[in-house]
Amino acid sequence: MSDDTSIAFLAKEDDSGKAFALLSAVVIVGLAFHAYSFFIVKENDIVNKYTAPKYDVSFEQSSLQGSDSMLIADGETDVFQLSRDIIEADSSLMMAKISISISYEETSGAIADPCDDVLGQIPPNGMTADWGHPDNVLSDSNSDCNTMTLVVHVYPQYTGEAMQEEGYNAEHWERMWTNTTHGSGILQLEVSVDTNSAPGSALPGNDDDNEEINIQWTVELFEVDVQAVPV
Repeated sequence: MSDDTSIAFLAKEDDSGKAFALLSAVVIVGLAFHAYSFFIVKENDIVNKYTAPKYDVSFEQSSLQGSDSMLIADGETDVFQLSRDIIEADSSLMMAKISISISYEETSGAIADPCDDVLGQIPPNGMTADWGHPDNVLSDSNSDCNTMTLVVHVYPQYTGEAMQEEGYNAEHWERMWTNTTHGSGILQLEVSVDTNSAPGSALPGNDDDNEEINIQWTVELFEVDVQAVPV
């Protein structure tokens, strides 16, 4: 026993309580250390466990453009088509919006020949798009040779603005903005022409029996980027 230096050995009756005080101090220090480890050192782990993760969602935007022309006879309708395959969009890019401009000039060459009546319309079918979007312009017409612009929003709820989301995981938010169903199929633009004849058009060589229609299109595209917000 002479070599026993354990704490229990210190707690003797004839040491005037000094050993007991020392033992109590050791216990208190030990409890304080464990409390510090739990409430301070482990605080971040506790917060992370019960706090929903947050993610910054942003978009890299780009666009593709092209043009075409159609010679449409009086009283006839021709169709112009657009699709992912036609514009050769990369598979990683989602379609956001399609804008199509229709322009024409009076080309009969007859003096005082008025502009022809031209109607452009996009039937809400063929391509999977946000057909109910309030900013869509699916039809327009005029007889003054002014340019008409039709618009179809394709990806639902897309605005191009960055946002912060909470909960789930990064893959969940990426899937929300990489659904290739939106923009699948073929969009069709129907253009109709009714020619207007100039005074004296009954004379030989003054026939106005067709019109050249010019089409310019722009497809806005985007790619999503999702990053976890540091806690």
